[in-house]
Amino acid sequence: MPSHTSTLRDAIYALAILSLAALVRLYGIANESLWLDEAYSWWDAREPLGALWHLAPQCDPHPPLYALLLKAWVELTGDGRVALRGFSTVLGILTTAVVMLAGRQIDARVGWISGILFAVTPFQIEFAQEARPYTLLALGAALLLYGLLEVSRSPVPRLWPGWIALLFGGIITLWSNSTSMLTIAAAAFTLIAIMWKESRVRALWRPALIVAALIAVSWLPYLPIFIEQARGVSDDFWIPRPDLWRVFNELRFVVGFGYFEALWFLFPLSILGLTLLCREGKRAFAWILFAMFVLPVVFNLSVSLLVKPIYLARTLIVIAPAFALAIAVAIAGIRRASLRHAALAVYVCVCMWNAAQTLYWKEGRKEQWLEVARTLVHSVKGDTLVLVVPNELALPLSHAFAEIGATLPIRGAPADFPAPGLLARYPSGKCSPSIVGQDLSALLDEARHKETLFFITRTGNVYDPRDEIRPRLEALGLTAESVQRFRAGSIEVHRYEQRNLSKPAN
Repeated sequence: MPSHTSTLRDAIYALAILSLAALVRLYGIANESLWLDEAYSWWDAREPLGALWHLAPQCDPHPPLYALLLKAWVELTGDGRVALRGFSTVLGILTTAVVMLAGRQIDARVGWISGILFAVTPFQIEFAQEARPYTLLALGAALLLYGLLEVSRSPVPRLWPGWIALLFGGIITLWSNSTSMLTIAAAAFTLIAIMWKESRVRALWRPALIVAALIAVSWLPYLPIFIEQARGVSDDFWIPRPDLWRVFNELRFVVGFGYFEALWFLFPLSILGLTLLCREGKRAFAWILFAMFVLPVVFNLSVSLLVKPIYLARTLIVIAPAFALAIAVAIAGIRRASLRHAALAVYVCVCMWNAAQTLYWKEGRKEQWLEVARTLVHSVKGDTLVLVVPNELALPLSHAFAEIGATLPIRGAPADFPAPGLLARYPSGKCSPSIVGQDLSALLDEARHKETLFFITRTGNVYDPRDEIRPRLEALGLTAESVQRFRAGSIEVHRYEQRNLSKPAN
């Protein structure tokens, strides 16, 4: 039974690690404007509950759990960019805590080290500063990992924490991302392999079956929406087919600090950690860490090569908890304390240096919608209209206007967002259609009567591939006065003035 002193020490260690996780995630969280994908989350959170089920999945192809939780969060905190991103920060801190608990199933030292490693991982910091569902996905994966380790550790887990973690981890994972069934498949395959190999775990087939059934039943209501989304992805999707370079390019962000060179060091280090577990007689733990790191990558890559490319770093965030534990085992295995502390310090310093370069010190990392909004407000002259192509650009621009306390009328071409009934450029996102072949007469007629018109688009815009909008505006008598380009997001702001409006008599 642990003493009062050891319990207090553990509490201090845990608080220090979670404080570190909070500090590195909160630092600089307000530096960048809300960009397009985050603006989708903002829009989701403002929609009524019914729309989260019927409309939002057509526009933002993610299961609605994150949007539902974010909706409740903004009711308490507001919907400024810090408040929106703050929810991901909280999820990132919770995930760090679960990773620590998972590590402690192996060894107390592994728990502390894995918590530190996960706290300072640049990829985790980045998405804990972004209002998107990927930190929620990572939390689900961490719960799955903890559940697998707990179940394999003891044939009769106390208070069933392992099964509870597997249940909620499975539900959270499935309802956070449409590719997460691959993670569930990896967890199921891992558990089946352990049950086949370990007789004491095999006896737990009944609770395993109950948990699997509950996870499946919880996801059944979303299945028709998922099938429809999968059809859209199979028709057309923006992710390129992965080659060998891209396989490692995505992994270097998830587990390699953003450096290719780091992979040559970290992969052998993780294998060393697994080897040490095997030598200590903890083969089940080694298999769990290996499987939950490797299998999601293998399954994801297989789908990308055989069906449709879905191989993307942000959806591979599920492998990070298992990888952190494997690295932690290797560092914890250094017997000499001074060397162990030095190795941990080097790891932390490399992570923080990368975070500083890519997150904290890097300007223009995300689309600069606050700068765009200020540019528009300062350039207003008379009756003004803002025209955006694609129409989804109205989302981050509207949020930027709200943040600076300004407003201008915004119209999307060929129709205002959302426009699910029109032919979509990407069938997986049905609310932002292309303008090709669309009737723009009513929109152009409205533009004809404006003294100033701002046309906002992107360089090489695939929604206006023939560059139809600008010549049609000039045909209305609108004169191009200026164009301003914002590097992040390749945003272009074209300013037009109408020279042919009749002047009122004196």
